[in-house]
Amino acid sequence: MTFRQSVDPLRQRSGLTPLVLPRLVIHRLLPVPALRPWVDHYWFVQGPPPEAPTHDKLYPDGGVTLTFRGLDTTRPSAGWDITRRPVAAYTTTVGASLGIRFRPGGAFQLFGMSLEALSDADQWHKQAPDDWPALRDMLPSLPLEERLARLDAWLLARAEASGPRIGHVQRLLPLIDNGRFTIEQAVANHGLSRRTLERTFRHQVGLAPAQMDLLQRLKHARALLSRSEPSISQVALACGFHDQAHFTHRFRRHGGETPAEYRRRKLAQIYKA
Repeated sequence: MTFRQSVDPLRQRSGLTPLVLPRLVIHRLLPVPALRPWVDHYWFVQGPPPEAPTHDKLYPDGGVTLTFRGLDTTRPSAGWDITRRPVAAYTTTVGASLGIRFRPGGAFQLFGMSLEALSDADQWHKQAPDDWPALRDMLPSLPLEERLARLDAWLLARAEASGPRIGHVQRLLPLIDNGRFTIEQAVANHGLSRRTLERTFRHQVGLAPAQMDLLQRLKHARALLSRSEPSISQVALACGFHDQAHFTHRFRRHGGETPAEYRRRKLAQIYKA
């Protein structure tokens, strides 16, 4: 069976928990299993513009997004959304937008581009594969499920053409996600020098392995803080920090607010949604 033959456009998709922001809900759906080593999820928003622009914080986690805008028009556009800084403010107005959220290293594997140098300013149409214009012109006329099925097929065709593999980054991501990653163990268990490991991550992810590890631990902490329980000290220990003081210092340095401030803000957003 080829990559493309595994696509069933009529299948029932699994969904992830929507992201709930002020006046905005971002729905998230999984790609076909064959793409999941490289693609985390698709997201979409659609509806009239809110009364006021939506503001929130966007945190880096090593992934990048290819965003399709203007899907309610006859000429949609696409572009990279890449977060390099610890925290970036963004404004969203709702129309019809859809994104492909790549896992760390996924865009490198499917499109062959270095993430170390890639930025939001890079123009997608100069880098896009030859089959992109046909996909772009097709998307506006399709219902959501068919759009996602076409994106599955498009990405699977990229996988078939480029022959992506489960490389060092993909093998180490589960350890990073589960908080069991150390550079020393990675070097010892995967036959890599420390220099090669650092260079591989910077080229394919745009971050050093230690940066990725910290970002994933903070991401897990934010998920726990978005609930009224557990306590902040319990969150700190669950996410691999020595104590609450160390956790608070890292969290505030990364995001510009303390864990307690973050929890109050997120809970207030949830209650208002």
